[in-house]
Amino acid sequence: MTDNNIPPVPPAGSNPPYGQPPQQAPQYGAPQYNAPQYGAPQYGGYGQPGQSQKWNVLSIITLVSAVLGFALISVVLGIISLNQIKKTGEQGKILAIIGIVIGALATIGYIIAIIAFFAILGSADPGTFESY
Repeated sequence: MTDNNIPPVPPAGSNPPYGQPPQQAPQYGAPQYNAPQYGAPQYGGYGQPGQSQKWNVLSIITLVSAVLGFALISVVLGIISLNQIKKTGEQGKILAIIGIVIGALATIGYIIAIIAFFAILGSADPGTFESY
């Protein structure tokens, strides 16, 4: 009498006993990730576990304000954030520099636009305007 609900028993020795990890075939070829690489310098990679690099928040605000068009504010905040980064060693120096450059270029653009506006306004002939 056979019962169809019971799975067949595998041959002896084909599976490890319960609770023991299965055996793996030895790996050949590529070296393991933790294995030392001879002749190659050892670097810390993108940061050690548990150590996160802090970003200077003011440098991020500098870049955002420059992109949004607040030119003078971004220049002032960028200079302040560069001083903070120099003291604390935080990340974000390149963000502050980019924010300062964008803010300075925008400030120059605003000044040129204002000068051009008043030059055009001043060159207009007052006799061409009609009053009703």
